[in-house]
Amino acid sequence: MPPIRRRKLPSPAYAEVHAILERPWLVDVALLEGIADDVHERTDLLDPFAGGSGQIMAAHLGYLVIPRPDVGCGVSGLLPRVLLVRSSADDLRWNLRVLHELAHSLLDEGCPQHSHADAWALTLALAIPRRRFRLHHEARHVPRWAVSLRRLTARAVARAA
Repeated sequence: MPPIRRRKLPSPAYAEVHAILERPWLVDVALLEGIADDVHERTDLLDPFAGGSGQIMAAHLGYLVIPRPDVGCGVSGLLPRVLLVRSSADDLRWNLRVLHELAHSLLDEGCPQHSHADAWALTLALAIPRRRFRLHHEARHVPRWAVSLRRLTARAVARAA
């Protein structure tokens, strides 16, 4: 008898962010995608799936990224154009954290009434742009669980259209 193949449990980070995305979104999904599209147009990265794309994107938009071991999520709004990002030895996680803090800052500027679910939806749209979504398998700059969650948010975008 062949061995039973067990399904791999999702990472704790996947479970946490998935639960956040299940909460109400206060910003229209089309607006979130529009913000991400605008950022991708303005930064015009050759390869949005390249390592370090979050930091490059932030720099193109005029943000200074400062790694800090003692900060939590969403504190970047304390200083204008400065993203305080919890440091990480994992490059994929670091890149996603930069994109997440950038999402918080962009929402603080353009949509003051937003939820953490909105910030995560925008983070994922910044990580994997809509125009390149069919190539999501090339995403080697964020953890694989983020790619899976982007698929879910892309479905929400399709339903809303």
